[in-house]
Amino acid sequence: MSRADQVQFNIRSAYARARAHELAKLTGMTATQIVEEALRGYVPPSAATGPGRLVRRGPILVRRATGKAVSQAEADAALQAVREREPDGEN
Repeated sequence: MSRADQVQFNIRSAYARARAHELAKLTGMTATQIVEEALRGYVPPSAATGPGRLVRRGPILVRRATGKAVSQAEADAALQAVREREPDGEN
């Protein structure tokens, strides 16, 4: 006698067992049908992509780099120039 059709899947969670049986009583389905429906509806979380042209760099979203790279020295010089401006925005 072949046992190919005999499939068993054990979940060792008291909560999962109790909840599956509770839902089975409420819906008139079997616990197996409840688990199958839950698995059909489950969509695993995927890596979130940034909206539009933004990309994730660590915990923040930034625009994707285009054009030539800016060196640290160039960025520091531009930042210093902005800091040295007069408060009203004119040089």
